[in-house]
Amino acid sequence: MQDEALTSVFVGLRQRLRRMATAILGDSDAADDALQDAFCRLWTRRDRIAPGANAEALSTATVHNVCIDALRRRSHAPTVSVIDNLLTEPPDDDGDDAPRREMLLQSVERIIADRLSPQQQAIVRMRDVEGRSFEEIASALSMQPTAVRVALSRSRKLIREIYLNNHEDE
Repeated sequence: MQDEALTSVFVGLRQRLRRMATAILGDSDAADDALQDAFCRLWTRRDRIAPGANAEALSTATVHNVCIDALRRRSHAPTVSVIDNLLTEPPDDDGDDAPRREMLLQSVERIIADRLSPQQQAIVRMRDVEGRSFEEIASALSMQPTAVRVALSRSRKLIREIYLNNHEDE
């Protein structure tokens, strides 16, 4: 299948595939990630995909399979982000939880500074600290809003994984 044909088919189905992925995953950011992953899988096999109904069926099946894979991975990982957890945990019985929270936040900040690219750092700060919209971030960084969502989702996932690996015994 020609490169343009696969892209055309996938783009034409994008809204339907996104709705399907969102319904399966329950999260539009995760659905966007799934669509991107599915397109990458299809792209590597583009020469073996026949145009027309076959391409549509294969696109739908690939998105479905990517979503199922994501659900399986999610079932083995916590669903609350580290930062959200720090902000919503009930305080200790003695009421003096501030030093512990400060230590945890510093740990997350170190992960962001040491392990994320400058672009990922900027996206996380603009969204989570400054509260800027995806469109504002995209404009500031010369990106598409969808690319900002994907980068933010992947950055948060990386932060969460590193944090949990570093603090397994707590």
